[in-house]
Amino acid sequence: MKKNILIILLGISGLNANAQLFNEEVKFLYEHAAAKNDTLQLYQLKKEEAVIDIQSARFNYLPKVNFNATYTRLNDDIVFPENLQQLLMGTQSLLIKEKLGLGFNSSLPGNIPLQPVDPIQRKDIFKTTVSSQWLLFSGFKISNGVKAYQHQQRSFDHLTQKQQTRLWLDVADVYDKMALVNSSDAILAASEKILDEQTRFVNKAIENGLATPLERKRIELARQKLAVKKLENETSKTVLHSKMHQLTGLGTEAIAQLHPTLQATPAITAEYATVRPEIKALDEGIEATKYQEKAALSEYVPKLAAFGQYELRERDLSLLEPKWYAGVRLQWNVFDGLQARNNAKKAALQRRSLEVQKRSAEDMFALADSKLKEDYQLAAQKVKWKEAAVQLTEDTYAFINKQYLNGLTNLAEVLDAITDLETAKFEYQQALYEQRRAALQAADMNGSLLKNL
Repeated sequence: MKKNILIILLGISGLNANAQLFNEEVKFLYEHAAAKNDTLQLYQLKKEEAVIDIQSARFNYLPKVNFNATYTRLNDDIVFPENLQQLLMGTQSLLIKEKLGLGFNSSLPGNIPLQPVDPIQRKDIFKTTVSSQWLLFSGFKISNGVKAYQHQQRSFDHLTQKQQTRLWLDVADVYDKMALVNSSDAILAASEKILDEQTRFVNKAIENGLATPLERKRIELARQKLAVKKLENETSKTVLHSKMHQLTGLGTEAIAQLHPTLQATPAITAEYATVRPEIKALDEGIEATKYQEKAALSEYVPKLAAFGQYELRERDLSLLEPKWYAGVRLQWNVFDGLQARNNAKKAALQRRSLEVQKRSAEDMFALADSKLKEDYQLAAQKVKWKEAAVQLTEDTYAFINKQYLNGLTNLAEVLDAITDLETAKFEYQQALYEQRRAALQAADMNGSLLKNL
């Protein structure tokens, strides 16, 4: 019967070399956690910002059209000088006399008025214009800016992958701890059944004068210890349910419907020779700063643009203003107070900072990778040791219980054997948890965790 109990426990949480890293319940929990996670939402917003930045940079090549309406009040009309006005009026008189066939010195008939000379610009000016500008060549500033934004966008893709991995590990850790508590409940339930058998045996022995009430008190004390452990498990469940709620946003009832179980996880070999997402994100950041530096220095490259304007209301145009005009402008920023130079230096310093972070991260990950492999090997070996310990304590309890039934030992040794069996089973479940945690962390380290979902 005791062996059957062990078989049931191993069936619940035994090694399954072909199992997936995460079962359907964990995947369900992850979906809710991903939807709730603020960091993932932040990275998504950053990626959308980068998309808009790319569009904005490219849209600089689109023509820009503006409608303008202005009103200006001058202190007075702008007119020709008086001598020039007299010359124009005299010229007008000569032309009229020539038209009428009068002589040069003849007087102009009084019934023919002269038209006054219009001012160059009247003092009330109301204009409505349509103007446009079209950037033809940006000196490579836009193309370099677009590439910088593209690398930033890819950087957030890798940071998103990193956060997803971390979220998988966090959800799986809480889920596995819940499974550990459930396994503890199963062990306590099995021990309680054993104590029930011992109670029935002791009661019969007392009735037949073969045992004393003291032995029944010892069993009751063992039951009280089990009750304390059950209470501890309930407290642990409450804490773990709260953590799962915080991660996923699921209600208490939904979390209580879960059936978490522990399974030993097979080793994840480094068959995927991928660079960690943190390193990829830093690489993209380094590339982005290179193009940012180029974009800053592009301020010193000549730029070319077309422009034009059309006057919709001709009435207030001066005598010297055109109705429309168009042209091409070449702009060469020769000296800007070293602003572009400083921006380029700032981008270069940012790149050097990211390169230092990358070297530090690579050294840290190389050390961690070696340690996690050793941790997994130790955890896997520990599972085997604890499994053998369970078998040994199971056999020991069966032997001592048989001796007790035959009157060859006392109840205290039986209760000690039960305690040893409980401890061995608890330690076996803890070893399964540690082995699974080590396997998942190793999979995270070699970049294969998301590829083994």
